[in-house]
Amino acid sequence: MINLVPAFDAEAWRSWTPHEALAPEFRKEVWEGEPVAIIQACARNQFGKWLCAVDGVNGGQNYALDVQYLVTDRMTNRFNGYAMLTWSDAAGSLLSRDYVDRTRVLDERWIGLHRTMTAPEGAASVLVELAFRWSAGGTIVWRRPSLTGKQPLGPRTIRAATTLINTYSGKQADNLADIGTVLEQAGAERADLVCLSECVNEQGCGRRGYGLSGEQIPGGYTNFLSSYARQYGYYIIASLFETEEDVLYNTAVLIDRAGRIAGKYRKTHIPLDEAELGVTPGDDYPVFDTDLGRIGILICWDCYFPEVARLLTLKGAELLVVPTQGNTLIQSLARAVDNGIHVVVAGMWGENPSRIIDPEGNILAEISEQAHGVAIAEIDLDRPYYKRYLSVGDADGEARVLFRQERRPHTYETLLE
Repeated sequence: MINLVPAFDAEAWRSWTPHEALAPEFRKEVWEGEPVAIIQACARNQFGKWLCAVDGVNGGQNYALDVQYLVTDRMTNRFNGYAMLTWSDAAGSLLSRDYVDRTRVLDERWIGLHRTMTAPEGAASVLVELAFRWSAGGTIVWRRPSLTGKQPLGPRTIRAATTLINTYSGKQADNLADIGTVLEQAGAERADLVCLSECVNEQGCGRRGYGLSGEQIPGGYTNFLSSYARQYGYYIIASLFETEEDVLYNTAVLIDRAGRIAGKYRKTHIPLDEAELGVTPGDDYPVFDTDLGRIGILICWDCYFPEVARLLTLKGAELLVVPTQGNTLIQSLARAVDNGIHVVVAGMWGENPSRIIDPEGNILAEISEQAHGVAIAEIDLDRPYYKRYLSVGDADGEARVLFRQERRPHTYETLLE
């Protein structure tokens, strides 16, 4: 593929700073036979970029930016250096601005940045920005910039299903029959992923306290679920009380299309009444790689703590799934909007307790408390959700990426107390 940006020794690369008083030192050098672009800071308020304008891009076409950098001396945090693509139309009006946020450690010195994205409709040019800011005495070295056209990528669409069972006889066999009914309905509607409510298998049967056996994983309930996953070829996420080595957990299990246990997550935030039953919290936040995408799970009370959803998205989750007894709507919406991510909630109690929410806080599908069954929504995990003036000025910014890139974690120490 043709590289649309020149090497750093070309005049097309120019330096930029907000004000001369804030200018770091800009240099172009040759390292090991190849040109590099350097920004060196000597004060914390300095901010500079190397810029290269590329004309002749086409809206709707995919482009990939790759560049490598190393950092020397001191940095306040890992977000001092960044790469960005700023798209404009033929009249020069800004369309969108996008961080290049996929990182890969190449060796002990160099880090690679990469992102493939679709140019916005109407795009005629793109500005490649390689920046360094807010470092009291650091230096960043950029090398090997590359912008190439790519083949179009199709949408990565999944059919997500949330469920609701609203009648309980007090008999576990009846609960399983109801669960089977909604799983059959989800299969008939060609779901790719089905979420069941928290511990729905024993709802109404009396909670089990310490000293009483929880389920084994795999065990009776998960084997029951696995049979449906195999039959219909979808993923299931379900919560249950699990006992392992005499410790009782509230555990969500991920069952894959073949009916295998693909992973489990143990609820980390235990409400007091559940703790008084003898439930022990988990202490990890796994993100599960599937052929649908990367999935993070929260269970009920976890959703009341914004750190959980943020940790999962920082670890790469593309979809959050919440088996719950009941979360208020505002919390589900907040977790989606805070992180720019789709959220699937399967509840039991409250107004419309089962719902699917998009990254802008729109409800794509829901089930009322009086209903019983399944709600389906199609989700494109690769679709960017843009908002004008979101951080990037008079252009469209993508929340999912902006919220990751513009965090300042070194200022959050109090959260760990």
